[in-house]
Amino acid sequence: MKKNISLLLFTLISISFFACEKAGLRLTEYSLPTDKAFVRFVLLSPNTPNVMIKSNDIKLNGATTGGNGGIFPSTVTFPDYAAVNPDATIKLSLPNIGTQNDSVVLFTNKLSLVAGKFYSLTLSDTGVNRTAFSIEDEFIAQKDSFLAVRLINATVGSVHNLIRVDSASATDVVRDTIARNVAYRGSSGFIAVRTFSTRPFIRLRVVTNTGVLVAGQVIPPQSLATGSRRSITLYTSGFTNGLAAPFLPTLITSTVTNQ
Repeated sequence: MKKNISLLLFTLISISFFACEKAGLRLTEYSLPTDKAFVRFVLLSPNTPNVMIKSNDIKLNGATTGGNGGIFPSTVTFPDYAAVNPDATIKLSLPNIGTQNDSVVLFTNKLSLVAGKFYSLTLSDTGVNRTAFSIEDEFIAQKDSFLAVRLINATVGSVHNLIRVDSASATDVVRDTIARNVAYRGSSGFIAVRTFSTRPFIRLRVVTNTGVLVAGQVIPPQSLATGSRRSITLYTSGFTNGLAAPFLPTLITSTVTNQ
C-alpha cells in the first residue's frame, strides 16, 4: 500500500513538473494594433543632417536619425517597425536646441498606407528636392536554407540595375542574376535565394544593366541561426553621372532585416 502511494505521488509530481515545463516553453502571445500601419524608415538623402522623425507631430525616434544613411528603427538585424496612422503626415525636422520643437522642417508628406500592412519608406533625392516613397513589404513563404532578398533602387536618375548572387572564392564562382530592370524608386520584390546547404559563403552585388559593378558588396547572414528564412532588403543610393553633384551609385553595405 505504501509502495502504491509513493508511486502515485511520484506520478503526480512528474505530471506537475512536465505541465509547468510545457507552459514555460510556450511562445509569448501578443497582438498588433489593427488600426496602424507599420513602417521602417531608411533615409538616404545626401547632405541631410540628423533629424527628428514625427508622425502627426508626435516624435517617433528617441534622439535623432541621420538623414544621409540613417535607419529607424535602428536595429537593422531585427524586424523592428514603427506603428503609425495609415494617413499620418510624416515630418523630418531639425530641433530647437534642448527641445522637441521644430526649428527647420526639411520634409513633410502625407502617407497613404493600409492598416495592418508593413512598409519600407525611403527618403531618396539629391539633398535639395527631398522626396520619399513607400514600398509594401510583401513577404514570401520560405523554408530552411533559404533567404529572401530584395533590392530597392534609391539611386536618383539611375539606369536599371541587376542584382547578382556571387561567391567570394575563385574556385567556386556563381553569378546568378536574380533580379533585373529595377527602376529608380522601384523594388525587385522578395526573391528566395538558396544558401548554406549548397554554398558555404555568398555575397550580393549590384551592377548596372551594362554590366558595370556598382561600388560595394553585401554579405548576408551566413548561418542557419541568423540567416535562414530571413527576409532582407538591400538599397542602392547616391547619384548617377550627369546630375548636380558628382556622386555615383553605391550599394548600402548593410542589409536591413524585414522578417
